[in-house]
Amino acid sequence: MRNQISSYLKRFASPGFIPDSLAVFISYLIILVIFPLDVITGSQVSLNVIYVFPLTLIALHCTKIHLVSGALILSVIVQFLTLLTFHKDSVSVKILLFWIILLSDVTTVLIARYARFNILEAKRLSTTDPLTRLSNRRALEIAISAESTRQQRYGGVFCLVLIDLDGFKSVNDTKGHREGDNALILLANILRTHTRNSDLIFRIGGDEFVILMPNTEALDCSKLCNGLCKTIADEMLRSSFTITASIGYTTVENPPSISVDILTIADKAMYAAKSSGKSRVVRG
Repeated sequence: MRNQISSYLKRFASPGFIPDSLAVFISYLIILVIFPLDVITGSQVSLNVIYVFPLTLIALHCTKIHLVSGALILSVIVQFLTLLTFHKDSVSVKILLFWIILLSDVTTVLIARYARFNILEAKRLSTTDPLTRLSNRRALEIAISAESTRQQRYGGVFCLVLIDLDGFKSVNDTKGHREGDNALILLANILRTHTRNSDLIFRIGGDEFVILMPNTEALDCSKLCNGLCKTIADEMLRSSFTITASIGYTTVENPPSISVDILTIADKAMYAAKSSGKSRVVRG
C-alpha cells in the first residue's frame, strides 16, 4: 500500500500525468467550490490556504500559460470578494490580508511552474544525446515499447533501421576526435533532412544510429534505406570525410516481446552489410 501511494504521488507530480483539459477543469472547479464554502465559514475559519492545491495542479500540468494565469486571477478575485464582503475586519487588516493572499497565490504558481520546467528539462536531458541532440537509447526503448503497444491495439507494421558508419575510426585516429564529432553531427543532420516527419531518429552510442519507422512496409523501408546509404556517402565525401554507412533493418509484423530482440535482428543485419562489402543495406 505504501509503495502504491508513493508511486501514485510520483506520477501525480509528473507534468503530463494529468491531461491539460482535465487539469484546467478540476482546478477551476475546485476554486469555484472553495469560494462558497469560504463564505459560509466566515472569518472564523479561513479556507484561503486550500487555494494552493488547485493552483499547484494547474500550474504543474497545464501547458498553456494563459489558462494558468486565468486560474490565478480567478483565485485572487474570489478570495478578495470573500475578504471584502464577508470578513468583519478593519480596512487595514483586509489590505494586509489581501497582499498576503496575492503573494501566496503568485508564489505558489511560480514555484509550480519552475518545478514543471525543471522536471521536463531533466526528462529531456535523460533521453537526449548531448552531441547530436538526437534522442538516445533510453528514448528508443520507450519509443519501441509505445509503437509495440500501438501495434497490438491497431495492427500494422513498423521498421527498425540500424546505421553504423564505415571508416569512422580512421577519421578519429587521423583527424582527431573533434572531426569525428563533426562527422557524427553531420550524419545527424543528414538523417533529420532525409527522413520523414513520422520517423524517429536516435543515437544509441558511438557511431550507431537508429531510425524507427512507424507504419512502414519492408519495401518502402528498403527504398528509404538505400537512398540514405547513397546520400550519406555523398554528403560525407562533400565534407571531406571518407565515411560511408552500413545499414541493417528489420520489419516488425508482430509485437515483439522485448525491444532488445528487434535491435539484435537489425544489428545482425547491419554486420551482414559490413561483412558483405560495407556501404550497403541488408534486411534482417
